[in-house]
Amino acid sequence: MTHAAHAMTIDQLLKFALDQDAADLHLQTGAPPQLRIVGQMRQLEAAPLTDDQIRQFVRAIGPRTIADDINLAMLEGHDFSYAMPGVARFRCNLYSHLGQPALVIRLILPKIRTLDELHLPPILREMAEARRGLTLMSGATGSGKSTTLAALVDLLNSTYHLKILTIEDPVEYEHVSKKSLVAHVEVGRDTPSFDHGLRQAMRQAPDVILVGEIRDPETAQMALRAADTGHQVLATVHASSASQTIERLLAMIPSDLLSIARQQLSAALVGVASQRLVVDKDGKHRPVVEILRGGAVTSKYVMENRIADLADFIATREFGMQTFDQHLIQLYRAGAISGVQALAAATTPEALALEIRMPGAVVHAAGN
Repeated sequence: MTHAAHAMTIDQLLKFALDQDAADLHLQTGAPPQLRIVGQMRQLEAAPLTDDQIRQFVRAIGPRTIADDINLAMLEGHDFSYAMPGVARFRCNLYSHLGQPALVIRLILPKIRTLDELHLPPILREMAEARRGLTLMSGATGSGKSTTLAALVDLLNSTYHLKILTIEDPVEYEHVSKKSLVAHVEVGRDTPSFDHGLRQAMRQAPDVILVGEIRDPETAQMALRAADTGHQVLATVHASSASQTIERLLAMIPSDLLSIARQQLSAALVGVASQRLVVDKDGKHRPVVEILRGGAVTSKYVMENRIADLADFIATREFGMQTFDQHLIQLYRAGAISGVQALAAATTPEALALEIRMPGAVVHAAGN
């Protein structure tokens, strides 16, 4: 990729990354800067970065606490955010690579896209408008979870008079209050942890709480309690499918509290949306979403620990549910994605290949 990146400042590199429509900028000692563009890593034609250059970049955009002791921050691994007001926000991760500093910077554009602009299934709007309970979002890193959640928050913010509170590490999308009042709490800056932020949030009379990530037992329990006491909770969990999301959440709960958690989850669950990204025929990213809805059957399976049976229940397509493969077939039939892309993102590529060759053989993709 051609560009003279010698002696570029970090702001110039970030602007260049934005111009190229990159998702991430990777800066590692001993390698030229690299951009991830539509999933592919591209190297800038530039000299390898030095240890000193990367330390300068960190001092330029990092918070004081990191800049004062870069070696310690590298060793521990550190997330922080940086903003170019009106241009973009950046989620940065500093880490150590063979004892030398490296940075991965995720680009977050200020414009919050709507569910329609993101080509997300309309069922997500219905889930957001439930106005209660727990809605979980899952997917691998970089699958667009934050972007989808931002669209859901924006929908609520534009439609209802609510108090919306987000707890994130770091804050990604900044929502300007529309009909609702939106408050952003950043872990590390405004609160020491998700768990502490959530505990505080309960005293701030919010209607909606967005939890950036549920990753420990305390946060999992607080999120369930908040959803159980009438708040609308939106949260992400690291998992690769809708049923695995439920499994992962319950796996965080200490065994002596598991039966209470199961009751709270089965009563409060509005739904789970698990997301993957594919590249469509226009070369743009498009979400593929697996959806599980809460309700009597889901509650029964959660209470009886029959999590494996949820996958079959999703495949029935009742209540607007869908598996990844059903959504992929639908996108393929609509001419939005190629067969190659559909197979690359499939849960069971063999079954999907058969369905592409012999429609109706496996996946009943008629309903929608």
